[in-house]
Amino acid sequence: MHKVARMDPAIGPPNCLVCNRGNNADDPDSMDDFWAMDLERDVNWGDPAYICKYCCEAIGAEVGYVPHEQLDAANATIKEKNKEIHKLQAETDSLRRRFRSTRLGKKALRSTKEQLA
Repeated sequence: MHKVARMDPAIGPPNCLVCNRGNNADDPDSMDDFWAMDLERDVNWGDPAYICKYCCEAIGAEVGYVPHEQLDAANATIKEKNKEIHKLQAETDSLRRRFRSTRLGKKALRSTKEQLA
């Protein structure tokens, strides 16, 4: 099984096994965007088995495939959120240290006052 730019009409009829589409792209796409999957199997006594780009995408969506664009966008969002989390944790740690030093200072001040009284 491999990806081809066009279905080869010299081998047999260039039709998708699922939708029977030939070497033609849908309206928003161009032939530069079009591709087909050659299953490297023979059907109907020697005809090649192809699945067009649109049927491959439908099959992928059915089984949970996530396109690279969506995956890259999700990874970028995760990276940004991890940076925000790190920044907030650093702020929390800083505030915790300040609170601890303030509490220790207050405790030292009380003990000094008790010693003087």
